[in-house]
Amino acid sequence: MKTVKDRVPELEKFEAFTEKGQKKIAEICQSAARVFYEKGFLSATLADIASVVGLTKGAIFHYFSTKEELLFLILYRYYEYALSHMKKELQSHQSPRDRIFIYIRIFIMGYKDRQIESRLAMNERIHLPQNYLGVIKEKEREFVDILRALVADLLGKKGKNPTQITLLTYSLLGMVTWPYRWFDPNGKSSPEDLARTIYKIFIGDLNIFTPPFNRKVS
Repeated sequence: MKTVKDRVPELEKFEAFTEKGQKKIAEICQSAARVFYEKGFLSATLADIASVVGLTKGAIFHYFSTKEELLFLILYRYYEYALSHMKKELQSHQSPRDRIFIYIRIFIMGYKDRQIESRLAMNERIHLPQNYLGVIKEKEREFVDILRALVADLLGKKGKNPTQITLLTYSLLGMVTWPYRWFDPNGKSSPEDLARTIYKIFIGDLNIFTPPFNRKVS
């Protein structure tokens, strides 16, 4: 089975740079993420990014051959960080309910702490070539697999029903990913407020209304 580096040899190229080169790559990625976010990936050019970083257009090609390569590295590093952070936080909690909340909270906090990268991941990944996109989708599936395991653990013995686990997994996944389109992390409601609300809805702890199908129809 081919490794990620076999399928995307550019990753080895990035790792081969000196410490100074690595710092420059990180600087380019940070600036490029903002340019892609503000101008849109299709409208942005490597020349735009080079100008922001303070490089000539020719100099940036020392690090990146295409802007697709650059977007891939931004998203790859973002997902690597997010997955590592997620796994570390989950390891420090044992309660199935606590772990579900941690999962939700990390997703929602990402819209504030890593706002630009999270929106690029949602909006611009479709512009990646298939080999790059395939790797990014694998990273996304890791989040799904983690949540699926958490849901199964929450259900305990009831978790033997794979259909139920799948429905709950993707229902919660939709609840934590859709806010990137409408939620203002700097608005009146905090990311913590939203995370707790989503958690309560998922757990069934919001006793604020009676569903229509439980009411008597006169």
